Amino acid sequence: MDKTIESSSSHPLSPPVGGTRTPIRLSRKVSTGLWIFLFLLPFLLLFGAFTLWPLIATVVFSFFDWNGIDALSAQNFVGLGNYLELLHDPLFWQSFWNTLLFSVANTAIKLPLSLFLAIILTRKWLWFKRFFRTIFFVPIILPIALVGQIFTFLLNPSNGALNGFLLGIGLLKQPIDLLGNESTALWAVILISVWQIFGQYMLYWMAALQNVPEELYECAQIDRVNPWQQFLYITLPMIAPMAVVITLLGLVNALHVFGVVVTLTSGGPGTSSYVLSYYIYQAAFQNLPFRYGYASATAVLFVVLAAIFVIIQWRLGRDNTASTRQIGGGHA
Repeated sequence: MDKTIESSSSHPLSPPVGGTRTPIRLSRKVSTGLWIFLFLLPFLLLFGAFTLWPLIATVVFSFFDWNGIDALSAQNFVGLGNYLELLHDPLFWQSFWNTLLFSVANTAIKLPLSLFLAIILTRKWLWFKRFFRTIFFVPIILPIALVGQIFTFLLNPSNGALNGFLLGIGLLKQPIDLLGNESTALWAVILISVWQIFGQYMLYWMAALQNVPEELYECAQIDRVNPWQQFLYITLPMIAPMAVVITLLGLVNALHVFGVVVTLTSGGPGTSSYVLSYYIYQAAFQNLPFRYGYASATAVLFVVLAAIFVIIQWRLGRDNTASTRQIGGGHA
């Protein structure tokens, strides 16, 4: 019996005692990691070529006086000269404040409006839900150039549909040019951008509302809680974490406004509707001589200012979410 045990323990195919399978496990881990890396390699290459490298290059070019064409001019190192010139440019600060106003106003309008429509479109008593959802979502799939053309014709002071309607019902005595007036151009662009994008955020809110248990509303109806109290003490606390994310998405999206400004006003009248993205575009590709280095410095500073703004908003949103949860928990 002892010989049998001894012979079996010393069999060449039997694994030795004392953790000898570690090399096999390590080889499997290395093989798995290699396959994961190979699958991720195309993404890493594309990310490095089209995201990481442009970001690094933008920072590098911001320290040079470069026109974006001549390779030799890239050797004209100016250090912080572009940034100092930028900080003393009144048009930059006008573009910055216009961008800030656009992002805050756009977000403050589209988020409550899209949330209201999302609540309505998720009610059981509403008929033709799919039809209304499609109607509200259609603007987001329209090309921004087409949106610009549509509203250019609608708001035309000579033969536009809006002026014709308002003049016909007697609300106006003479046509108004919303896109040609310095005091109304930016606000007209804001409202048009809300119309074009709010369907996307309506879907975000609808996804968030799916996480609210229907039993809470049924219990509230039994207790004769009105719809406003249901929203305040049930819906809002339940969707508060998602609300912070949706708000951040809305702000970031609004900060990158470009197409709607180009197609509707081209920064005008004058410079009243200039935004930072359009300012960068003008410096890099429109105004002669081209100033790619200066535009790169504007982009870097824009990213820094936008990051600060978003971080502040995120902190405030997180604090408000915590307080909302406490209020909801207290009333529950």
